[in-house]
Amino acid sequence: DNLAKMIELSKQSGADVVLAGIQIPPNYGTTYTQSLAAVYPELAERFDAPLIEFILEDVALHRDLMQPDGIHPNAAGQKVVFANVWRVLGPLLMPRVAG
Repeated sequence: DNLAKMIELSKQSGADVVLAGIQIPPNYGTTYTQSLAAVYPELAERFDAPLIEFILEDVALHRDLMQPDGIHPNAAGQKVVFANVWRVLGPLLMPRVAG
């Protein structure tokens, strides 16, 4: 509900919204893990917002791309995160830059 409200308020202010989805480790339990994973696609569809399905794709399971805390990407991992974001965001920005 909080994320939906943020999207509503952002769109009402005239902002374009891009959702960046996350996933959590399976040790949180199947029900919670699957419920959270479903939130982002549902909100993207509901609000007609582009979706980065998993911002840490190709990063989260690679220790060499993560900081010692195992949660946050390191500098090399940030480059992959950027590529994940740019795949969705880049095409949305390009028409504005060209225009």
